[in-house]
Amino acid sequence: MGKSKEERNIKFVKGTDSKSSYYMTDITLNYRRIRRYAGRSKEEARTYLAELRIAAKEGKLEELINPKPSRDSFSEYARMLLDSAEWKSKRSALRNEISLKHLNCIFKDLQLAEINPGLVRKYITERKESGMAPATINRELSLLKSILYAAEYDGLIASNPIRGRRVKKLEEANSREKTILAMNLTNEKLRLLIECAAPHLKPILKLALITGMRRGEILKMKWNDINLRLGMIRIPVENSKTKRERFIPIDTNLTIELDSIERKSDYVFLNNWTRDHRKNVNEAFKTACERAGIPSGRKAGLTFHDLRHLAAYRLVKVTDIVTASKILGHASIQMTMRYVHPTEKDKRIAIEKAAENLFPCRQYPVNDKILTALEGVEKQVQVH
Repeated sequence: MGKSKEERNIKFVKGTDSKSSYYMTDITLNYRRIRRYAGRSKEEARTYLAELRIAAKEGKLEELINPKPSRDSFSEYARMLLDSAEWKSKRSALRNEISLKHLNCIFKDLQLAEINPGLVRKYITERKESGMAPATINRELSLLKSILYAAEYDGLIASNPIRGRRVKKLEEANSREKTILAMNLTNEKLRLLIECAAPHLKPILKLALITGMRRGEILKMKWNDINLRLGMIRIPVENSKTKRERFIPIDTNLTIELDSIERKSDYVFLNNWTRDHRKNVNEAFKTACERAGIPSGRKAGLTFHDLRHLAAYRLVKVTDIVTASKILGHASIQMTMRYVHPTEKDKRIAIEKAAENLFPCRQYPVNDKILTALEGVEKQVQVH
């Protein structure tokens, strides 16, 4: 059975994966062959094909194919998007406001149609030269792409000028691993950190180190989110970064400690939730680090979020990575992998155990050179 007329006018272009595959039109209207990108799905392609035929009948084909450049300014359109209910509900709403402030330094007075890959690359270069981290620049670039895709969808520009890989993101180097390892945070040092903390900060630190809960999840926790009888904490959707509810078990000692906290409000650790409280927690954490002799600060010291790294490391040591990922509330196991920093000692122990399992009771004489090498491994910086 042959293809229908509609099917013949739609061509499927297969890419390396589903995301890079697309449909395009191949049709002659008003004595003119029109080959255009039509969408990612067949339904989108059919809709665009119908729009072409209607435009041809109404004499508006040229207007549809080559729309006049938009006179909307970038700043006005971006502001309208970020003020919309849809964009305000995004998890990245606050981050988007900060990113837009920097994007407006270059693109504020430009029309949407005037933005091109060259200008975007110039923006990236200037941000790099100002000392911004690659991750920060990439977040700003992602917002810019989203705004331009929205403008394309709204018909304000013919297509997103930086779609796909026309402007590549910067490579992000996660340097926290080296920083955390360099501090040699043994269990003894972490216990000392808790001992040196103010009374109200101690259970907060224990929750972070044992469960890996995020700072916001801990500070926004309410009494009705804790089941003391079952030893279980509920992270509601509105407090979760991934917008997924999850349940975290807690040990008996931590359950008793939480139960001993005076109930002053609906919140466990705060009278009510404000950003000032987060600042106070940061200052108390910095003071505890100073008392424990642990450097603090993002450049070469310990941050509160690093406690999540340490919790992830310990969870993976005592359970499988899937269970650890569920406890930590990651959207994927790949995200959990970013928090796990195996040391040289970990790798050494893994090899020794593998060899022992394969060749049990095997014993060989150890010479002085091997002993010296093993001692060197033991002296290397460890997380635990």
